[in-house]
Amino acid sequence: MGCRPLGECIESVIDHRGLTPKKLGGDWAHSGHRALSAKNIKNGALVQEGSMNRVSDEMYYRWMTEEIERGDVFITSEAPFGEVLYWDSDEKLVLSQRIFGLKVNRDVCDSRYLYYWMRSPFFQGELRGRATGTTVTGLRQPELLKCMVHLPPRDDQAAIAHILGTIDDKIMFNNQTNGYLAA
Repeated sequence: MGCRPLGECIESVIDHRGLTPKKLGGDWAHSGHRALSAKNIKNGALVQEGSMNRVSDEMYYRWMTEEIERGDVFITSEAPFGEVLYWDSDEKLVLSQRIFGLKVNRDVCDSRYLYYWMRSPFFQGELRGRATGTTVTGLRQPELLKCMVHLPPRDDQAAIAHILGTIDDKIMFNNQTNGYLAA
């Protein structure tokens, strides 16, 4: 098993932290593309989806010069810090406040494996060690890209991601079933 810095496992970083429609000469819309902010990511899932702002098609294309796609990995840079989400959808989102979007180099790394690695105590510990701030903990992009990723052979990465994904799917199914039974 080898180790590489995160920066060597990705092709690019989408970083629109702090960008708002007003800074782009527009405003939020009542319908259109959803804008994902750090408050909408928790424990590997989308949360508070009803609170997501929206932008028009025109604003979306002005904002997202590099679009997200299925298999991208998002990580929050602050408030909350270090939350990770695997994007398994074709929905076109705007990456809004306090989120890095990572385009994984699939020749080097399985994107779902990277997602699970980034949620691991090993990676999260390194993130905390590189973070700054006392009131609000945050991470700058250069520090994020220095964090190490343990990379088993590519086939093993896919197998690990498949097993962990199957477990996550079962947990989600059980939670949904419990919700139905409680109702």
